[in-house]
Amino acid sequence: MKKKKDTQLSSDMQQLNELVALIPDERKQIAQKLAAEIVFMAQTLDQLKHDVTERGVVELFKQGKQEFLRESPALKAYNTTIQRYSLLYRQLADLLPKQAVSTDNPLYDFIKEG
Repeated sequence: MKKKKDTQLSSDMQQLNELVALIPDERKQIAQKLAAEIVFMAQTLDQLKHDVTERGVVELFKQGKQEFLRESPALKAYNTTIQRYSLLYRQLADLLPKQAVSTDNPLYDFIKEG
């Protein structure tokens, strides 16, 4: 399973690097950092998604005599991370020159729609 994740990670990074290559040199260092964070967040989101799928969206919380159902901490972390992940993609897209990307690029279209 790790091999599959590594392959997906390489593919994701390759696609992002193609976008980073289109960014002007004076912004490229920022773009590379954003791309690295996006890949890290994608890995984190996969882990959190797996945890939520395995354990559910709510959990039984016990502390002393108190006992109640609460939102899964993994779900809460997923929701926060996905928002920031989307924000990073938007920041990366904003670094791209307007004329640099063809409209036939599905990744670019996805980023601009987000």
